Amino acid sequence: MRRLIPLSGPLLRLAMVNFLASIGFGMYASGNAIYFTRYVGLPVSQVGVGLTVAGLVWLPLSIHLGQFADKVGARRATVVMGVAQVLLLVAATAVHGLAEFVVVVSLLGVFVQGGWICREALVAEMVEGEARVSVSAYLRSAFNVGIILGALAAGLALTLDDAPAYLGLISGSALAEAAATVLCLGLPKREAGPQRRADAVPIRHAVRDVPYLTLSVLYGLLAVGDIVLRIGIPLWIVTLSGLPRGLGAWLYGLNAVLVVALQVPLSRGAETFGGVRRLLLLASFASTASCLAIAVSAGVPALVGAGALVASVVLLSLSEVWSSAAGWKLRYELAPARAQGTWGGVFALGSSVNLVVGPAVVTLVVERYEATGWAALATGFFLVAAAVVPAMAWALRTRAAGPADEVASQRAGTQGTGSRGAEGKEAKTKEVKS
Repeated sequence: MRRLIPLSGPLLRLAMVNFLASIGFGMYASGNAIYFTRYVGLPVSQVGVGLTVAGLVWLPLSIHLGQFADKVGARRATVVMGVAQVLLLVAATAVHGLAEFVVVVSLLGVFVQGGWICREALVAEMVEGEARVSVSAYLRSAFNVGIILGALAAGLALTLDDAPAYLGLISGSALAEAAATVLCLGLPKREAGPQRRADAVPIRHAVRDVPYLTLSVLYGLLAVGDIVLRIGIPLWIVTLSGLPRGLGAWLYGLNAVLVVALQVPLSRGAETFGGVRRLLLLASFASTASCLAIAVSAGVPALVGAGALVASVVLLSLSEVWSSAAGWKLRYELAPARAQGTWGGVFALGSSVNLVVGPAVVTLVVERYEATGWAALATGFFLVAAAVVPAMAWALRTRAAGPADEVASQRAGTQGTGSRGAEGKEAKTKEVKS
């Protein structure tokens, strides 16, 4: 990957799909809690519990969602996920009670995550080899721009604070997702041929790929930095004197701008596994330093504290960019070509550790341990750095016998073929399938 490639043709359409889907997601994610409390009239405690359930119920289904993409083709699976999201968003406008709320938001959680898994499998179908990292970087930038626009639209609806605005928020989210789904229909269609049938690599072999799962968990631990940004820093600011409480929102906006601006150029270096190892180490060290900067912000003049928090957000943004680029290489290149969806589901499952442990750990740090807690969290990120090198060596060693497809076939008790070896060599090219 000597230089990052511009997007055109089907890949530009895929970027637009990501962009529109992210606008819809940004509108829903930024305003759903207020919508269900202010418009539907549910108690805050019930909404909190329901959204927590919705954020976790998809976890045991992630591998099955990925296998669905392998069986029917990633484009068709992405369309199915999009249609389901549109229907459920429409259903959300008719929710009146707790039971309906939990069902709708839980199913939405499943199909939103399924959409992400299937779109990643779509990248694997449309792009070969190391070009996937650069394409994913462009898609991530488009996604983040859409999130920002969706959040701004949600902010307008919350400011108006009336029934038409709240209904418009959810309806707008549905329209954006519908537009993304219609665009997706124009992408190249890939049928899962006999050599790519998902049942050739059963789910049990995907979940037994412990080295792959280990790397996904380490990636998820680095993603705890996002929880620090969204929850930890805003709560921490409230405990400090002399800092405006809105600083947390401004810093989160700074992170969004930095990620959009830096994701593509800083994804360079992820074309080799040596580069991936370096990026993961850099991400771990940046997260470590960011927590130490947050700890320093306590007990100092307000201007110094604000500067330390700005530095921490810059470091967390760099960590996010570096770890994302490394994660794409690991997620695609260590997975069997004919089971990208299934292995993508495994990667999503392992990397979701940040959603499971992140909020509890970060809030505990802020409320009980303060600066000492931030230092402890910094130690945790440093330990991730220590684990990266042996974990990557383990994962690569398990695939040393040949391409990922051949390894998976051996585990499934099938015989490797010459065509699979050719497929492994072909994956080194930057060819976009037409």
